[in-house]
Amino acid sequence: MSNKNQKLLTISLSLNVICLIFLILFIARKGGISYVKSKVSFLIPSSQEKSINSPPKPRIKTYKTNNYISKIKYFQQLPNSEQEIIFLGDSLTDQGNWSELLKNGDIINRGIAGDTTDGVLNRINEVIESKPQKIFIMIGINDIWNENKILNDLITNYQQILTIFKTQIPKTQVYIQSILPINNEQYSINVDNNQILAVNEELKKIASKFNYQYLDLHSKFVEQSNQLNPEYTNDGVHLNLQGYLLWTDIIKLYVNK
Repeated sequence: MSNKNQKLLTISLSLNVICLIFLILFIARKGGISYVKSKVSFLIPSSQEKSINSPPKPRIKTYKTNNYISKIKYFQQLPNSEQEIIFLGDSLTDQGNWSELLKNGDIINRGIAGDTTDGVLNRINEVIESKPQKIFIMIGINDIWNENKILNDLITNYQQILTIFKTQIPKTQVYIQSILPINNEQYSINVDNNQILAVNEELKKIASKFNYQYLDLHSKFVEQSNQLNPEYTNDGVHLNLQGYLLWTDIIKLYVNK
């Protein structure tokens, strides 16, 4: 290498070192690493942006339990009758001894603990194959509680259920029972009672749309503070005997007429 080229290389390296020193001093005076991060953060999507831009994860179907599967197999083996009065729902329905409470041997219990509107849609063929005379349905609290389902998705599922009833068992009388309130003041339950009120408002509308009877149980179970009356529950969600006796008293005219 010639002396001239060697001098130019030395000058270039020296200038680069000087620029680097000035850059380091500038960054240090501005706040160091945090300053650099603030300037390049726009190149890296935040966790919120990642969640928005990422494809949504499929919703977990919480109703798909061993109990759900075994109950469906059990229901499918039972004989059918056109005189059936079906009580369809989740644990609130499941835990009621309806034929004894209402003194009616035609009542059959098709409640499954943990069930949701998705779960009812999944097993609806077994429900309608007998062409029952009546169906009393209460479903939806687990859509809110276990799956954090948005209102629109819940109501869309509910309308699908009612559409199947209307088209495949048009002679069946269907009674849409409001979802009950919960008590999250005395019990640790992560459900907002305002969500339940919103669901019930929509249920009232679609009951009218399908020309089905809407039964308002909610107002009979709720206190002024918008909580499930503690007289009717032992855990803030499920009912004790007094709760089932009240439920029975509200619907008995519709069951036995």
